[in-house]
Amino acid sequence: MRPTPAYGTSSRFSACVAAAYFAFCLAVQGLTGSWSAGFTAYPDEPSHFVGAVMVRDWLASGRWFAPLEFARSYYDHYPFFAIGYWPPLFSVVTALWLLLAGVGRLQALLIPAVFAAGTGWLIFRFVRQRMGIVAGLCAGTLYLSLPVVRQWMCAVMVDNMTAFLCIAAAVCLLRYLKQPVLWNGILYAVCCGCAILSKYSAAHTLALPLLAVLLLRRFELLKKPSFLVQPFVVALMVGPWALWTRGLTFYALPKRGPLTVKYAASFVQATFGIFPPVLMVLVVLGLVALLTRPRAWREDLVVLSLLCAGQLALLILSPVGAEQRYLLMPAAVFLVLSFAGWSEALAWMSNGRRWASVIPVFVAILTMVLVVSQFGYVARMPQDHIRNVVAFIETDPARTAQRVVVPPTLEGPVIAEFVAQSRHRPDHYLVRPSKILARSDWFGLDYSSTFDTPEAMMEYFRRHPVDLVIWNERPEATLKPHARIMSEMLRQNPLSWHKVQSLGSVGGSASSWTIYEYHVPPQARPQHDPISGTGYVTSKFRRDKVESTY
Repeated sequence: MRPTPAYGTSSRFSACVAAAYFAFCLAVQGLTGSWSAGFTAYPDEPSHFVGAVMVRDWLASGRWFAPLEFARSYYDHYPFFAIGYWPPLFSVVTALWLLLAGVGRLQALLIPAVFAAGTGWLIFRFVRQRMGIVAGLCAGTLYLSLPVVRQWMCAVMVDNMTAFLCIAAAVCLLRYLKQPVLWNGILYAVCCGCAILSKYSAAHTLALPLLAVLLLRRFELLKKPSFLVQPFVVALMVGPWALWTRGLTFYALPKRGPLTVKYAASFVQATFGIFPPVLMVLVVLGLVALLTRPRAWREDLVVLSLLCAGQLALLILSPVGAEQRYLLMPAAVFLVLSFAGWSEALAWMSNGRRWASVIPVFVAILTMVLVVSQFGYVARMPQDHIRNVVAFIETDPARTAQRVVVPPTLEGPVIAEFVAQSRHRPDHYLVRPSKILARSDWFGLDYSSTFDTPEAMMEYFRRHPVDLVIWNERPEATLKPHARIMSEMLRQNPLSWHKVQSLGSVGGSASSWTIYEYHVPPQARPQHDPISGTGYVTSKFRRDKVESTY
């Protein structure tokens, strides 16, 4: 098959494709109920949202020369973000958007939707060059319809941004290889720096130009200033942040298991597992066909293959598991390479035959069948009472700046919902049971409960009272020891813990919600001012470093 550039190469048509992909992503979010769901898609999601809102509020505050002081104060109120441990780009981009659009889950979800659509659009561009407009449209649509891609475009997560920036870096490198001028070299370096500042797992893009030059035998580029300047531009972008947060970047990294062939193969297997069975077979056949056609390996496929190999190699060497959210970019590359292989195979089979003109129609029909089959069942995001519970507290002016203990089973999602609903941030002082009633490391390991009995825990709250406790009823077997003891404490002390609001389960779930208000004689309250930070209650939750645990 040959590309048909008549109107497909125009910038207007390309923009229409990007807009259509973005509308597709919004439709997916709407169908799954993502806009009204809680921040429960992944443990990191609340932290990304709270961190972005914190940056937004810092920009709006005018305290631009005291970011760490502002972050520490913010953490006293909303102790669930990890800027410094993670690079800042996602938080900054989301914060700038929230300044314009307002703070909310819907507004924040537009960011992953934009970058997921952007990745689909880049796939469209790559495939269009070899197989034409119809195949390009089909490739981008297939990518966006993948269940894993749909899952992460419906969460306030950074993975779609990183996938887009890595592939965009490959596009910029191809542009540089075609025209090795200074501007194109700087453009690649800037895109590479942005990818690294979105997620450190994109650091492999720094080696991409050198590997491509060596593999493509473009040795003359090694002496060009436009090539040599690239690492310096990346260092100028990433270096200041990396130095400033060097104490947090490698904080509490998990231990990687032994490096074995089986462990390495699990990442490749997880990448292929992103594709549904029928599509996976087609992708594998396309890759096999591409491997048998050496002449098909032009610069675009070489650069994309190096990009994919670099990502997989870095993940294999890193102390992370083979989570499919890390593998969105390799899956996109596999899809492009597969289409290239099918292009070669179909061109060989249809050479000189009349039925060659029906191939685009066949590809379009097959794509429609695959996409519809993947949307045969659309799982909706879990809906619960988190929003209603938080609204009960936020809409009561008498509860402003109160100290609120969030439920031990949903600390992050509830804190994120407070941030989303509050119009006078920072407002309440939110308290995490995992910080005051238990001990554990960053990843929840080495766990132990601080208290052994409900009586000992009740005595703690008498000495360090709070205003409200939000309790999410769950089966006792699913609770950690400190949560089980906390549940017993609330039941055994009805005179101290008064129910002020109760909400039943949603959709037959065993989960229900209760808000308790703590009643204690005035003389039993601490004499210091808790808001000033000089007393025990506030300073207990202040951290020397701005970080989060879940």
